[in-house]
Amino acid sequence: NSRSWPKSEVLSPNFDFENMDNSAHMGIQRLLEAESQASEVVAQAKKDKVLRLKLAKEEAENEIMAYRQLREEQFQKYASERTGNTGEYTKKVQVDSDAAMANIQIAIDANKEKIITALLQSVTTVSL
Repeated sequence: NSRSWPKSEVLSPNFDFENMDNSAHMGIQRLLEAESQASEVVAQAKKDKVLRLKLAKEEAENEIMAYRQLREEQFQKYASERTGNTGEYTKKVQVDSDAAMANIQIAIDANKEKIITALLQSVTTVSL
C-alpha cells in the first residue's frame, strides 16, 4: 500500500497525517520483516555451505585413505616379488646348510680311520 502523496496534497489543511503514519509504519514493518527473512536465508545458506564443505572434506579423506591403502598393497606385493619372503629363504638356507654339514660328517666318519693312519704313517716315517 505504498502511496506517494503530491506536495500540494501534503500541504493542504485537510491532509490525513494519521493515514500517512500508518502507511509509513507498515512500510517500515515490511522492510524489517524482509530483512529478517533475508538474514534467515543467508544463515541457512552458510549452514548448508559448511555442511557441504565438511562432507566434501570427509569424502576426500576417505578417497585418500583408499588410495594410500591401494598403493601400500601394491608396494608390499612388489617388494615380496623382488625380495621374496625372507623367513622362507632363511629356512631354506638353514636346511641346505644342515644337509651339507651332515654330508661332511658322513664323509669324515667314513674316512676317519684312513686319514688317521695316513697321518701317523707320515709323521712316524722318516726319510733319509
